[in-house]
Amino acid sequence: MLSFEFILGDAITLGLLYLGFSPRVAVPLYRPVLFHPTKFPEGNYDVASLESVTRTEANFTSADGTRLHGWLFRNPSAKRTILFHHGNAANLTTRLAMIELQLRAGLSVFIYDYRGFGRSEGLPDLRGICDDGCAAFDYLVKNENISPNQIINYGESLGTGVACQVSKTRPGAGLILQSGFSSLRKIGAEVVPLLRIYPKELFPQPVLDNLEVVRQKHPPLLILHGTQDTVVPYPHGQEMFSQASEPKTFVEFANSNHNDLALEEPERYLQSIHQFLESISTTEQCAI
Repeated sequence: MLSFEFILGDAITLGLLYLGFSPRVAVPLYRPVLFHPTKFPEGNYDVASLESVTRTEANFTSADGTRLHGWLFRNPSAKRTILFHHGNAANLTTRLAMIELQLRAGLSVFIYDYRGFGRSEGLPDLRGICDDGCAAFDYLVKNENISPNQIINYGESLGTGVACQVSKTRPGAGLILQSGFSSLRKIGAEVVPLLRIYPKELFPQPVLDNLEVVRQKHPPLLILHGTQDTVVPYPHGQEMFSQASEPKTFVEFANSNHNDLALEEPERYLQSIHQFLESISTTEQCAI
C-alpha cells in the first residue's frame, strides 16, 4: 500500500512539472517554436527604393533600452502611413511585395524588426515585441512628426497580435489584420494540442487575444485572410470578423495561403487597401 507521503510527493512532483512546462514559465522552451528570426546580414539589405520611394534607415529604442531597426518609405503624396508589424519569421527584408503594393496604394510605410530579428538587438518574447511595436509607433510620432491619426497599424500573422496590443493605447487611423489568429492560445493549442491543458493564466503576458481587442471599440478595421491558409486557418479570420464591433470589413482571398496574398492576388490586395482608405476618409468626414 502506498504511503500518504509517497502519494503527496508524487503529486507535488507532477504539479511542479505541470507548472515548469507551462508556456508562461518555460519561455526558453517555447521561444524557438514561436519565433523564427533571420539575423542580419541574411536578407536583401541592398534595397534603395521601392515604387520610386526612397528607403531611409530608422534606429530607435524600445521601452527597456533594446535597440531596434526599421525602414521608412516616406511617400511624398501619402496622407497615411502603414506601421507594419510583421510575422514571426525572417526579417523586414522579406516583406517587399506587400510594401510595394502599399506604396502603390498611395501610402507611406514604416516596417521595423522586433528584438532578435534582422538588425535589432536582443531576444524576442511576447512582452518585448509588443513594447517594440509601441516604440515604433512613438518613433513615427516623435521623430518623424507623423500625427497619430495618420498611422494605420498593420499586423501580419503573429504581428496581428502586436498590432492589436499597440492599438489599445495607440489606436491610430485604422487597424489591418492580415492572416491573423483569434487568439494565440487558440492557434497554439491547434498546433500543439498538449497546450490545451493550460489555462490562459499560464500563458505569457500579454496573451495576444485579438478577439478581445476587436470586440471593443477600435478604429476602422480591415481583416484580410486567405481561404487556403494552412498556418492560421481561415476560420480564425471569420471568427474575428463575426465578433468584431463596427466599423469593420472582411476580404477573403480565395487563391491565397498564409504569406502570399500580395503575390497571388495583387489586384485584390490593392483594391482592398484602396477601399479601406476611402472608408477611413468617409468615417472622418462624417465625424466632423
